[in-house]
Amino acid sequence: MKSLPPNPFAKLSLAEYGARLRKREITAEAVTSALLDRIGLLNPKLNAFHYVARDAAMAAAREIDRQLKNGTDLGPLMGVPVAVKDLYVVDGMPTNAGSSLDVRDVTPSEGSFVKALKRSGCIILGKTRTSEFALGGINFKHPVPWNPCDAKVQRMPGGSSHGSAVAMAAGLCAFSAGTDTGGSVRLPAALCGVVGHKFSSRSFSLDGIFPLSPTLDSVGTFTMSVADSALIYNTLTGKKIPAAPSPKQLRFGKPQEVFFDDLDAEVAQRVNAALAALSKAGAQITDVSVPEIAEFDPVFGGIVPGELVEILGRERIENSRELFDEIAQSRVIAATKYPPQRLTDAKKRQAELRDLVRARMGDSDGWLAPTTPMVPGPLADHYTLMPALEWNKCALRNTRIGNVFEQCGVSLPLAGGLPVGLQITCNGLEDAKLLSLAAAVEAVLGKATRPDMSAFL
Repeated sequence: MKSLPPNPFAKLSLAEYGARLRKREITAEAVTSALLDRIGLLNPKLNAFHYVARDAAMAAAREIDRQLKNGTDLGPLMGVPVAVKDLYVVDGMPTNAGSSLDVRDVTPSEGSFVKALKRSGCIILGKTRTSEFALGGINFKHPVPWNPCDAKVQRMPGGSSHGSAVAMAAGLCAFSAGTDTGGSVRLPAALCGVVGHKFSSRSFSLDGIFPLSPTLDSVGTFTMSVADSALIYNTLTGKKIPAAPSPKQLRFGKPQEVFFDDLDAEVAQRVNAALAALSKAGAQITDVSVPEIAEFDPVFGGIVPGELVEILGRERIENSRELFDEIAQSRVIAATKYPPQRLTDAKKRQAELRDLVRARMGDSDGWLAPTTPMVPGPLADHYTLMPALEWNKCALRNTRIGNVFEQCGVSLPLAGGLPVGLQITCNGLEDAKLLSLAAAVEAVLGKATRPDMSAFL
């Protein structure tokens, strides 16, 4: 049996990797080769990647080493190997949006986010799996990635950026990119035990990304630490991240509606313990009432499927319905029958709710809540249509709220048994503040730890 190459980033932050790379203690070529070898050994079971760009990645790594040798420095992310979700267009790589339907006309060219990665010197290893059109977390026609938290039982990895989350947790990349329309970064981050940062929807251009819902879509990243998330955000946007405040300076709101309802026992125990630890360290956590939360579900349901129908077109949907995964088909076909006014009204109310909630945040730095009400259960329990749809609705309940309110958010892993996430949300365009708060919380609660991937060989 082949031995698993060590993960080059098992004990290195992105900043530490960059320092060693510039000292020539390691090379981008060697690190990229090790990660590609790990992908080759682990991906047949994990199914995190649907396309691996081995030759292009190795050529890019050698070019990075050559540039460094010649004195060219592209910045903190130079030579960092990354994985990107199959909604991002990358020149020379297929873009399927997790579907058998040809959607290349929807996003024909590479966009701002991928170009920013390349300008920064990132090495793109390949494309990670997404559920079809990023609708939820389960597909029947296409493989669902295997959550690395359990080598024996295939557990729910979340969605729709599950491939990127699994790749991050399994040590197949230095960081990974996803998208988040209703929790598609934060949910898989919580269920796979990594850090997931949902950017504010207006903090980065969405061009070059297959659009599920232009109103609610946002980019996002998966890392093993808040420091890495902050380095990525700072490098790609130029926004400076403030130093982490002391715990005694933290003022969080704890919403009383919805977020803490019907939690799995393990989620309730671990989140309550985390809040208690933060309080003991000096953080102020105050119960807050947010009555606008009651409207998130109909507003979300009125916008997302309606905008996807506009993007794909009713004729293409009707003529290609047999190509759709059963779950995507059930949601998209139903949306073709919605009256146009439903989408118009939902978008109008979403903008009103965004402004109301922004004011309601008040003196709170942000909100704390469970990222999702559940731990990752066995995939087999949800592998028929109605259980899958119900799981999707329940699992994304706590994250969809932030998309409707146009907030930015982070999911932090909580130590213990099966993965559990703590969500921090702030008002839109407050990502720098959010990452500063998250660093302070992480300092109290501890960082993510990786599973033993040797059990997957």
